[in-house]
Amino acid sequence: MKKLLLTGIALVGAALVFAQPRLVAHRGFYTTPGSDENTISSLINAQQLGVYGVEFDVNRTSDGELIVVHGPKVGDRLDAQRDTYAEISRVVLPGGNRIPTLREFLEQGRKDPGTKLILELKKHKTPEIETRIVEEIVSLCKKLNMLDQMEFTSFSEHACREFRRLAPQNKTLYISNSLWTPINADVAKKEGFQLSYSMYVFMNRPELIDRMNEIGVESTLWIVDNPEVVDWAVKHNVGFISSNFPDRIKAYLDALRTVETARNGACNLIR
Repeated sequence: MKKLLLTGIALVGAALVFAQPRLVAHRGFYTTPGSDENTISSLINAQQLGVYGVEFDVNRTSDGELIVVHGPKVGDRLDAQRDTYAEISRVVLPGGNRIPTLREFLEQGRKDPGTKLILELKKHKTPEIETRIVEEIVSLCKKLNMLDQMEFTSFSEHACREFRRLAPQNKTLYISNSLWTPINADVAKKEGFQLSYSMYVFMNRPELIDRMNEIGVESTLWIVDNPEVVDWAVKHNVGFISSNFPDRIKAYLDALRTVETARNGACNLIR
């Protein structure tokens, strides 16, 4: 780990003068013993680590329960949207954790109001279903008095528009892994979206980031699991990075910050 940090710091060099991106724990901090993605355990770990926010996935079961799971597959044979909550609730994940309901996840989340909760609604069968789910999500967040802590995101343009309609004060991020997504920076600005794009998109079309920064659309880069990609994000002024290894990436960002502080101090002494 130390070698990676030193190598990455050397690669950044003069790029240290750029602002650092803020760190999001992708599906929580689950890459540690005894945890699983999208669980209360991964959320608590991320809260204790100290990151900007925690991204997590939401599906609705066939009997109408909102659950925190990536899906569609759950366990060996179940489906997050096709099967019932009673069936899914019996699944024990590899780390020994169970799949939480959205309410359970939010109740843990509000114990640390300084950590943003970035809710990704997975695509569902019809726009009408997505509208009802967005209504339920926003209503629940209001009941728990934690709407201010929430950000919303989806691969579904319709779901993003519904989040903007029902929670216009909240950040809504449209997600894409396509180079030819119709939601470019200017469309996002018009829709009121921020953009969350994969490395595949941003690294092949870095001009998208330039345009986003020019017109005030925030950028999130995923998935960032090594120092070289952090360096690229810093150099290109990416606003947020999402990682499966938030502990490692946080340590690297902290090391960069220490070097930058030392460099600034040396420059002040020279002056």
